[in-house]
Amino acid sequence: MPSDPSAADGKPLWIEVVTDTFVPDINGVALSLGRLCTGLRQRGHHVVVVRSGRGGEHEVAVPWWPLPGYWEIRVGAPLPGQLLRRWRRQRPDVIYVAIESPLGFSAMRAARKLGIPIVGGFHTNFREYLHKYGMKRFAERVWSYQKWFHENLARTLVPSPDARDRLTDAGFTKVSVLGRGVDVALFHPSRRDEELRREWGAGPDTPVALVVGRVSSEKNIKLALRAFDRMRSVRDDVVCVVVGDGPARDRLQRGNPRVRFTGYRTGEALASCYASADILLFPSETETFGNVLLEGMASGLAVLAYDYAAAAWHGVDGENCLKVPKSDEDAFLTSAGRLMDATLRSQLGAGARRTAEALGWPSVVAELEKILRSVVASS
Repeated sequence: MPSDPSAADGKPLWIEVVTDTFVPDINGVALSLGRLCTGLRQRGHHVVVVRSGRGGEHEVAVPWWPLPGYWEIRVGAPLPGQLLRRWRRQRPDVIYVAIESPLGFSAMRAARKLGIPIVGGFHTNFREYLHKYGMKRFAERVWSYQKWFHENLARTLVPSPDARDRLTDAGFTKVSVLGRGVDVALFHPSRRDEELRREWGAGPDTPVALVVGRVSSEKNIKLALRAFDRMRSVRDDVVCVVVGDGPARDRLQRGNPRVRFTGYRTGEALASCYASADILLFPSETETFGNVLLEGMASGLAVLAYDYAAAAWHGVDGENCLKVPKSDEDAFLTSAGRLMDATLRSQLGAGARRTAEALGWPSVVAELEKILRSVVASS
């Protein structure tokens, strides 16, 4: 029986999710997919994840290799023959392909050959990432491939209206928005930990500024460190903490001895890091959404971000965050200095928490079920 009565609107679906990254990997795609798959199962559906890495319950592991520059991401091998045999034996109602990788490509081809409807996620704008690394020609080829790939699907899901508009303006069709949620019980101001703050060198009234995410060029960590410097020019005792890891960590850690680099944190440890800070700096310009922003808002932080993706959708400047035009580094730095005002931080943090409380995962999962049923019905 479905654990959620709303799942009884139709028979349970057999859904197979094909992805190169999944929990316990630490990235937005893996964590979001984990939430969605758990939610769909709670609504009575049978969900199998075909994934790289080790497979767990309701998971099928495939061979993989590490992605150059993203050592923590495993690229699944293309297995069209294996997927064809699998889906002939047990035909899914619908397939969700998360990434336009060789594994995702082979899943798309196999599903089309069998006439199984396919939904895909546009989770990562690889073109912007590659531009950040100076690979402009290759970036445009990848963009053309992504567009071709998604035109072969029944529906492409993006996490924000901003991402939808960018794709449709570029000629993508069949694009729908599936938002993101946040666990407002896990990410909560009550998890503030004064002992952790003391470990960071912060007293009860010391402002702590936080950056959470992959420590790499495409996440614009250098701008966050410049923002730290701007805040120190206003208040010298501000503490700066970076939660995450990546290829730029060693270099940035050596060059910024006053910044605390903690490495990755997950679960309650991550939630405590958020709640024990006062400010979240989110300088990335390459997000399709930005789960970090919602986690910071749920934790009651004063958030500073560029005005696109999640911030454009859920942020109201001066009420629940500060946001500045995308790529305007001077405005970002100026706003970072403003966050040394304790009254402003308190107002923004309270507004952020109120916003996040309305953004739980159950409604997102229900919307995904609605989309999947629509695609199945029209196939």
